[in-house]
Amino acid sequence: MNENLELIRKITNRLAMVLVALVIVIFIGTLVAYITKKSIPPPLATFAAGILGGFVGLQRRLKSMSEDDLTLLANSWVYVCISPFVGGVLAVVLYILFISTLISGELFPQFVPDVVDSNRSRHKGFSEIFYVHGEAVDYAKLLFWSFVAGFSERFVTNIISKFDTEP
Repeated sequence: MNENLELIRKITNRLAMVLVALVIVIFIGTLVAYITKKSIPPPLATFAAGILGGFVGLQRRLKSMSEDDLTLLANSWVYVCISPFVGGVLAVVLYILFISTLISGELFPQFVPDVVDSNRSRHKGFSEIFYVHGEAVDYAKLLFWSFVAGFSERFVTNIISKFDTEP
C-alpha cells in the first residue's frame, strides 16, 4: 500500500474513534436534556456543530495534504484534534457575530435578548449575551453555519478580516 494511503488510513481511524466518542457524548447530552426538559445552551450546541464540521473538513482535506502534514497527523493525537477544536472555537466566534448583529440577513439566524425579571440577578453582566432566543429556523441556521465554520476555517477568518480596516 502506498505510504500516503497508509497514513490517511491511520488518521481516518483516529478521526473515527474521536468522532464516535463525540457523537456518543452529544447523543447522551441531548437525551439527558430531552428527558429533563432542559434546553441545550446555544454556545454549547454551536461548539459541537463546529467540531463536527472540523472533523468532516479535515477528513475531506486528507487526500490533498503533503506527506509531511500526513505524517504529523498520523503520529499525533493532538494534531488530529486541533483542527476540529479550532472549528468549534470559530463556530462560537461566529455565534457571537450573529448575536451582536455584526452579521445579519435572511440567510443568518436572528436572536433577540431574553426578557428578564428585574428581581433576578442571573442575567446581569457579560453572561447576558448568552441569554438570547430565536425561532426554530434560527437555531437550524445557527447549527448549519456552525458546521460550515468548522468545516472551512477560512470562512470565519475571512469574515473577521473584513472588520480589519487598515488604511
